[in-house]
Amino acid sequence: MQTSDLIALLAVAISIGASVLAQNSASKSHQTAARSHESASYHSGTDLFMQLNLVFVEYPHVRPYFYDGKSLTRDDPNYHWAHAVAELMLDVFEWIWHRREGITEADRQAWADYVGSMFALSPVLRAYHLSHLAWHPTITDLYFSRGEFEGTTLPHQRSQEPEGA
Repeated sequence: MQTSDLIALLAVAISIGASVLAQNSASKSHQTAARSHESASYHSGTDLFMQLNLVFVEYPHVRPYFYDGKSLTRDDPNYHWAHAVAELMLDVFEWIWHRREGITEADRQAWADYVGSMFALSPVLRAYHLSHLAWHPTITDLYFSRGEFEGTTLPHQRSQEPEGA
């Protein structure tokens, strides 16, 4: 074997080694980025949920519409407050449920149960959601998959007037 052949063989070996190291480094970077994204999603969801909870601390007059089954009529002085909170709540639910793959199975189940409970407790939340199904597609899918719409009239089967109109 000539010197030039040895040099070429050494160059190939170094090239293969560099490729393996680069691929290993890229794999580790990808894993680190995935964990970082998962952590950021988890913390963002937690932050959103805490902000939602603060709404009920700062504005306790709207809490009965969501936790006590209080109905809402258009002439209720809290009509716009309750609808704003319903939209916020659905937005938070949507954001977290859309990123459900990044949370543990136990947390995912607890979250689905919580969303189901809130729909069961709040006629305002149910009515607002039914009036805006396309705005929250993953929550709508969850709601349908859990049978939460059983016995309700879907929007295309009723007038488009909000509850209590």
